Amino acid sequence: MHKITLLVGIGIGYVLGAKAGRERYEAFADQASKAWSDPRVQSRVEEVKEKASEAAATVAANVKDKASEVAPEATSQAESAISSASDKLSSNSDESNHSSEGSDHPSPADMPEHSDVLDHGDDQR
Repeated sequence: MHKITLLVGIGIGYVLGAKAGRERYEAFADQASKAWSDPRVQSRVEEVKEKASEAAATVAANVKDKASEVAPEATSQAESAISSASDKLSSNSDESNHSSEGSDHPSPADMPEHSDVLDHGDDQR
């Protein structure tokens, strides 16, 4: 009997608590909606939008100016790096051509075709 009374009490408490919680939520949502609709709040919202737009334009202009300043130097550095890499590739290619002349290793042109080297035993099937 005590268990049933306890369960009924818990059930009633849950229902009343849920109803009170829902009413509290609805009251809060109603107040928030009224505050958002208030002309003073909307006036401030518009001010913030304008300031954010102005700040974004200023930042964009500053970035554009700075990019224009550093672009020539970045281009110069990139061209220098490309030239240096090209020179290194060229000198490595020259060195490999000279070193392979007196080497015991065959050059790729002297290597046999794969079909000459590999015998898969196709004719023994």
